[in-house]
Amino acid sequence: MKELHNILFDLDGTLVDSSRAIRASLSYALERLGSGMPPDQGIEAFIGLPLLEILADTFGITGQRAELGIRHYREHYDEHAQSESRVYDHVEELLERLDRAGFRLFVATVKPAPIAEKVLRDMRLRPWFSGVAGSSMDHSRRDKSAIIRHALEQFGLAAEHSLMIGDRGADISGARHNGLRAVAVSYGFGSLEELLAAGPDHIVGCSSEIAPLLVPTGGNGF
Repeated sequence: MKELHNILFDLDGTLVDSSRAIRASLSYALERLGSGMPPDQGIEAFIGLPLLEILADTFGITGQRAELGIRHYREHYDEHAQSESRVYDHVEELLERLDRAGFRLFVATVKPAPIAEKVLRDMRLRPWFSGVAGSSMDHSRRDKSAIIRHALEQFGLAAEHSLMIGDRGADISGARHNGLRAVAVSYGFGSLEELLAAGPDHIVGCSSEIAPLLVPTGGNGF
């Protein structure tokens, strides 16, 4: 088994709990479009999916109305995400430990990179990361497999020396499609069944369980 040098993290549901911000921003966008979100509408299954697909598949909004909705969503999210999001417990300690161990850390997210960059700065996580890869603003790159491939190319990373950590099945399958190893976190928004079906190398229930898999002093699961 080849050594790991690079760790790619998903953002929403892995580093940051942004569920309140996403719900509020989606509600705002739908209201601006003259629609509304049902009060009992769950959003956990949406998080980690491209916004264009959420609007089309769940609310039947496509074309120019979808593009307008995305602008409204981003407008609200940009203003309120910091106050309505939180960093998951033990994430800062995890990043510090991995950094001290010599790993290079990256983010690979369905958020467009400029928005992800702002979230990381607002949450005071940006200094830990060597780079951020996200979806393209024109939606041409929006599924997780393409985003992970973009991260490998953009930052010159070798897949056999890289690992993806995420909370959705798409994070794990995207890693597999690109030749990366993968760790699933069950504290995010994906169901355990979804994660198991994607076939990760490991599943952890808390971010504090990740470092012992990767840092030799804590044991090495790889």
